[in-house]
Order: sequence, then C-alpha cells, then structure tokens
Amino acid sequence: MPACDADAVVGFTPTGRETAARPAPQLTGVTHGTTMQPNATQRGRPPTDRRRGRARPGSRWLGAVVLLAAVGIGTAVGTQASAEDDLYTRGGEVFQDNCAACHGTRAEGGTGSGDLGGPAIDETDINYWDLTVRTGRMPIVAPEVGIRTDVLDEQDREALAVYASERFDLPGAIPTIGEGDASRGQDAYVRNCAACHGAAADGGISGAATQVPALVGLDGVAIYQATRIGPFEMPGFDPAVLSDDDIDDLVAYLDLVDDTPRSPAGVREVDQISSALFAVGLALLAGVVVLVVARVRRWSPHEPEGAHADPPFEPRR
Repeated sequence: MPACDADAVVGFTPTGRETAARPAPQLTGVTHGTTMQPNATQRGRPPTDRRRGRARPGSRWLGAVVLLAAVGIGTAVGTQASAEDDLYTRGGEVFQDNCAACHGTRAEGGTGSGDLGGPAIDETDINYWDLTVRTGRMPIVAPEVGIRTDVLDEQDREALAVYASERFDLPGAIPTIGEGDASRGQDAYVRNCAACHGAAADGGISGAATQVPALVGLDGVAIYQATRIGPFEMPGFDPAVLSDDDIDDLVAYLDLVDDTPRSPAGVREVDQISSALFAVGLALLAGVVVLVVARVRRWSPHEPEGAHADPPFEPRR
C-alpha cells in the first residue's frame, strides 16, 4: 500500500475508483493515549473570531436585539402597573367622597337614616356597582354630608370599579361587548324585553304600575349588566336563556333603534302611557269645545229668526 501524503489523503470508492484528493483534517487538543480530541469546529460549536477571542458580529447584534426587547417589555409592564396603581388610588378617593357616607368606609352599610342608611355592598357583584353608577342612579346627591356629584365621569367610574373590585374582592368582571347582528337582536328583544320596555325600547309601565326605564341611549355594557344581574324589579337572565352572543345581538338592535329618527312631536312609538295621556287629552279637548259652543249660543246678542214671534205676555191687572 502506498504511503500517505502528509498534506492530502486519497480516498477509494467501493468500486475501487480513486476519488479526488482532499486535505487531511487537522486535529488539535490534548492527546489521551493515541486519540486526539477534536477542536470546537469539528464538535459542531459555532466558530469564534480567534483574533479577538469573541463571537462574530452577527452574534453581537442578536444579543443587542434581545436585550432591547427585554428592556422594552419590562418598561411596558412597569408602565401598566403604574397606571393600575394610579386608578386604584383615584378610585379610593372617589369611594370616600361619594359612597362611604351612605355605605360605610368598608362598604359594610351605613348607620344613618333615609338615604344615608345605605345597604352593605361589600359582597355585591362589581357589575351592580358599575351599573348603578353608569346609569346615574348613584351617587345620590346629599350636600349635608358633602356629596354633590350626581353623575361620575367615565374616568372616575372606571377608577371606582378598579378600586372596589380589588379592595373588597368583589365577584364578577366588567364585560366586553362584541359585534352583534341586529336582525337576530330584534327577535331576542321581542321575545324577552318588549313586553316591559316597549316596542321601541322607550320604556313604559310594567306590572304593579312599575315605571320601566328606556333602554335607548344606554351603552352596551349597561345592557349586558342589567340583563345578567337583574337590577331592582327586573329579572336576571341566565346564559341558558340569553347567551353572551344573544346580548351582543340585543345591543346591536338597540343601537339601530336609537339611530331611528323620531316624529316631529318627538315620539317613536305610542306606548301605554302615551295612549292614556292621548285619550285624556282628547276628552278634555272635546269637553272644552262643547262648553265654549254652549256659552256662545247662550250669550249671543243676535236672536235667531222667529224667536218671540208671539205677543209678549201681559201680566194680570
């Protein structure tokens, strides 16, 4: 067998044909007996810049990008936490200024009389809190205890919800309304809502002469909250009866109704109250017309033709 060249190795194929010469691999490292350990390149590790003893420029850029991303994520998380802390602090101030006088400093219930003896709300669903504030039912103006705000603005309402949820560990969560289908929402409204709130959602009178509020003009979150928790005399609807998708459809339908123009008199439908008032008004108008005509005929200076045609009555002498 011919001696091998120190600079090249000639390979042979199974057919015996000689292959092209290729450089012999260079093995570096510490010897153990007669075996040489492969260097980093032969073990599959990425090569390094031997001139400077550090990774190639591509690796440095990748590390910088990862570092910047980590810093950005940390900054965003810190900013979000700071914003939540600010909301919580502001919510505590709103609660003390507008709620504590009637419901207690720990929402355990008020000790005063009348409006100042508010019920305990420390275990009430957060959606009930938010609904009463969102629709303007709370806070009740009581200047004698310093409550002078009748409607909280959007920022204060949101801050109060954040504070109450965390401070009192209230159940529930403020919902998010999705995009619904108005045609399906109309069917759901007719089946479940129109009997009390009217065909055009303008409110009306329900059983026991209960005044039912209008639904037009309310935002979708308030519609969802009222449907689920059932405030006051209204029953709550289980998801088996009205799913979240059904409520989204209801909101879409009510938005469409709200955009419907009214008549010149400002009426969108004639409900029970409007019908009764209209009938009473017609009756009063008819009575006034009859009274006026009768008085005009009685006091008219012109007697009708043929009146007093007979000689006047002569008294007996």
